[in-house]
Amino acid sequence: MNGSDIQFKQLHHVNASDQVIAKIKELINSGVLKPGDRLPAERKMAADFGFGRAQIREALHKLEFYGIIKTMPQSGSVINRLDITALDSLIMDVLNLQDYDFFSLVEMRILLEENAISMCAKRRTEEDLVMIEKANNNFLRFWDSEERVSYDFAFHRAIAEGSHNPVVKAMLLIITPDILHVYNKERFCAPSQTVVDEHISMLDAIREQDSEKAVKIMRQHMQGVLEFAKSKLNIPEKR
Repeated sequence: MNGSDIQFKQLHHVNASDQVIAKIKELINSGVLKPGDRLPAERKMAADFGFGRAQIREALHKLEFYGIIKTMPQSGSVINRLDITALDSLIMDVLNLQDYDFFSLVEMRILLEENAISMCAKRRTEEDLVMIEKANNNFLRFWDSEERVSYDFAFHRAIAEGSHNPVVKAMLLIITPDILHVYNKERFCAPSQTVVDEHISMLDAIREQDSEKAVKIMRQHMQGVLEFAKSKLNIPEKR
């Protein structure tokens, strides 16, 4: 697939991950991609679509949640074998999930994150702990680079996985990409040693299976995000 093979419509007021989804939708509708086909590698899609790999990953997370694609071990992402009309309808549903105000999304994320880490601390397995540690190690490697937002999201996603509550995980997958879009646009997530320390403390609490401590740290971790949302949208303090 080459970016010059098909002309994509210009989308306005739509975040980057949804623009990626719209491009994939056009490839499916035009017949370039068909149900059962494997999507190109992240690197190739980033080059062809003109977006970073972080935006490609966000789009794939959304598509996977809705059952539009499935990720196969060592095989990449494959389009599910659904009727073309059904695929088109599902993708339109994904693209229409963007009419929420930023402050409400942040409030919901905080509720989900606190519950996710509480359940994770109580329910995590040794395998979960290995995956969370791996995600945090990746974050620590890139915490002062442009990739830090993507790796930060991966750490939180690993915690949600460890909660063993698929609804909490799914809700976070829906709302987090749109929040991260605002972070990137406003350059909110600057490199921070405080964030690094909080990640390490959350991991320790999960390792110790101390849910109260884990929630307390997560609440502290999210406080800056909440204050940013209030100041950005001029939310009254009484709210």
